[in-house]
Amino acid sequence: NIKIPGMATIDEVIVLGASGGFGTLFSQVLSKSGIKVRGISRKGSPRADACFTDYLSADPCDPKEAVIERVRSASAVISCLPPGPCVRALEALAPHMASGALFTDVLSVKSGICRAYSELKDKYPHVELLSLHPMFAPAAGWHGQNTVSIHIRTGARSKAFEALVETWGSTIVPMESGELHDRVTSAVQNATHAALISFGLTLKKMGYDAGLAKKISTPPHRAMIAVIQRMASINEPDTYWDIQTENPYAASTWQHLQEAVEEVRGAVEEKRRDAFCNIIADFKPLLEAANAEGSCESPY
Repeated sequence: NIKIPGMATIDEVIVLGASGGFGTLFSQVLSKSGIKVRGISRKGSPRADACFTDYLSADPCDPKEAVIERVRSASAVISCLPPGPCVRALEALAPHMASGALFTDVLSVKSGICRAYSELKDKYPHVELLSLHPMFAPAAGWHGQNTVSIHIRTGARSKAFEALVETWGSTIVPMESGELHDRVTSAVQNATHAALISFGLTLKKMGYDAGLAKKISTPPHRAMIAVIQRMASINEPDTYWDIQTENPYAASTWQHLQEAVEEVRGAVEEKRRDAFCNIIADFKPLLEAANAEGSCESPY
């Protein structure tokens, strides 16, 4: 297995929720890193492209001896489960985890899970707790993507796992709390997805002719179409649904979006050219910090 100088060894990993997209992705990258990767899922079999060392059909929230035996020898347990089962799995498995072993998750909304970890950390002082959020769909892969990392109680294994993620080509971005994560992702994900989904639905309601539009398309239109095509082709609407329904800042984001549409519409209908132009001009100071870091790349 990969050994990063000065880092704790990660030689055996358990993936919970192993039959899903991220479970499969973890099996692929961990196995390529030379790590023994053992899948556990309530579903009977892994995906055809999964690369697990072994795979067990079992409930990690109600572990039997076969699950417990695997947990005892694991360096890390990665949960690809929804929030409720993730917490229940931690409570069921932590008593059997080795001292210094890592428990981590890949949930898209962090306030609730980080609060649960904080409430449970004193109960399981021997277990490291790290909450990760890969900022991409599994089909995109790790390379060139960002991964948020929130430390609850971390140590050598957490540090080693973050370093391992970076060997896959992802950039680890530390955040101090689940609340901060959800506040930022309400813009990065909730507002972005809401605008894109609304854009696609608008085209449908207009009777959009994709073939004809393509012949005269503009760069901004092609960029937007490419994104909603990707959303549709990946076909993981539950991910978008979870983000929209579980982020505690989602309601206020939708309210701001509705107000923004009405403000633009009002300026157009009332022929207030200056107001309309000022809306666009105000984007520049809004995005200056991102431009200064060189993080805004033109899609065309």
